[in-house]
Amino acid sequence: MVELLTNKHKLYHLAFVESNVYHKWGSVIFSDECTFNSANDGPVSVYRPQGEHYNSQYMSTCTRSGCVSVLCWGCISHEGAGMLHRIDGHLDSLHYQHTLQNVMLPSVRMLYSDGIIHFQQDHSSIHDSHVVQEWLSLQADVELTDWPLQAPDINPTENMRCEVKRTLQETWPVLPPRNSNELWTLVSDTSDEVALSQHYV
Repeated sequence: MVELLTNKHKLYHLAFVESNVYHKWGSVIFSDECTFNSANDGPVSVYRPQGEHYNSQYMSTCTRSGCVSVLCWGCISHEGAGMLHRIDGHLDSLHYQHTLQNVMLPSVRMLYSDGIIHFQQDHSSIHDSHVVQEWLSLQADVELTDWPLQAPDINPTENMRCEVKRTLQETWPVLPPRNSNELWTLVSDTSDEVALSQHYV
């Protein structure tokens, strides 16, 4: 059964590659923001007895003192992953527009030297802000793709993020990062490792 599914998948892939759809949508860029923290455990579901909300054994380590985090923006495409960008401070529409102009465009042009960029972003209030939408409308080589209002599970950047976190867990240092700069170094190096892994991207 697995072999049949694999062969079927190969046929679908060949049909897709040979179609005009592939040539039109080959440069689709999926993007999103992601937070990494020094607890390195990701979201955890906790089942706790009634009235035990603040019992330390039912709390994430990141709620305790000493936990640091970094907010990142990244993108992925058929040709591989783009640059992972650290977002310092609070992300607002001006900061996001700056990220698109100074990180997204150069990053994508390393993957696709010319042609239309079919750019995906979700419908967060920052992404849908007037500042960002006006900037996007002025970019002749950027075409914003339609995207469902709430569809986080169909964005492949989610898979990339999980792979980076899994790799981080496997190589996590004995002494956890003491500040956001040390954490960023770990996250950035690990993201590069995953991005350069041919078997993944």
